[in-house]
Amino acid sequence: MRTDEEIFDEKRQFVTDKLTPFLAAIDQDIESAEYHVITHTPYDLEYIIITWKGGSSKRAYVTGDSLVALAKDVLKVIS
Repeated sequence: MRTDEEIFDEKRQFVTDKLTPFLAAIDQDIESAEYHVITHTPYDLEYIIITWKGGSSKRAYVTGDSLVALAKDVLKVIS
């Protein structure tokens, strides 16, 4: 069984290596997507910050998501 940290690392790597280039390909104004997790609460909180050129940003909450669900949630936020 994988630890929470291993799962968080997999999601972080997915966002960095796969999702960010995909988002940049479909919207050239997207500058970055960053995975964050807060573990200092009674439950873990996972979210992705999508930043556009010019500095505006949006947050997609992805707590407990699979990689597919994570990608879908981000696409909903940027649509």
